[in-house]
Amino acid sequence: MLKQETVRIDEAKYIYRVSHRIMEGDCQMDHGPKLVKVGPIEADIYCVTNGMYYEFLQESGYRPYDNSGFLRHWNAGIYPEGYEDLPVVWVSQDDAKAYASFYGKRLPTEEEWQYLAAGPEKLKWPWGYKKDYRLCNVFGEGPEPVNSHPEGRSPFGLFNMCGNVWEYTTERIEEKDGSHSFITLRGGSYYTAHYYWHSESGAMRNSSHLKVHLMGGAMDRYATVGFRCVKEVI
Repeated sequence: MLKQETVRIDEAKYIYRVSHRIMEGDCQMDHGPKLVKVGPIEADIYCVTNGMYYEFLQESGYRPYDNSGFLRHWNAGIYPEGYEDLPVVWVSQDDAKAYASFYGKRLPTEEEWQYLAAGPEKLKWPWGYKKDYRLCNVFGEGPEPVNSHPEGRSPFGLFNMCGNVWEYTTERIEEKDGSHSFITLRGGSYYTAHYYWHSESGAMRNSSHLKVHLMGGAMDRYATVGFRCVKEVI
């Protein structure tokens, strides 16, 4: 079973810009450009796998308050044979935060995630400036192992930051009304919808995000969303 590795990211500043598909209205977020600071942090090289999440459950005893849809692709409390190195999915952001907290980590902010994917060169895709779907898992039948497509790694050596599964970033509060919570997903996934209106699908550019409102329980767990963690360092 694959073990997690991390890489140190030193303090840096960059001009942050982000975009998304707009068909009706807007997402009411600050899309930049704005100067932001990231680091120093340690970042997971891989998305958290089924095997890693299983170890977390055994060590922590964690069980969600509402387990509707929780790890629905597992059988009798364990992942199917051969799934150990696939990214864990069917976990809510709270499920991901519980994992991160247990190991002294947290989910990345949007600004951190984008820097991890684009690097100081502000690449459009983790591997460079040109789209090349041979370097990521897109149009596939399902997630691939988190250490797949090494030729598509980000400038810091992070795997599968484009395609495979969407990745959680930190929770936000709607600025307009101050009450509605939402998350933004990054990176896209293997799945490409045959019809869409409000959101794009498939592999996404480093500067693209998808806003999703938090609803609770089973409505916050998805077959195409996983996560990786970061850790504060001195």
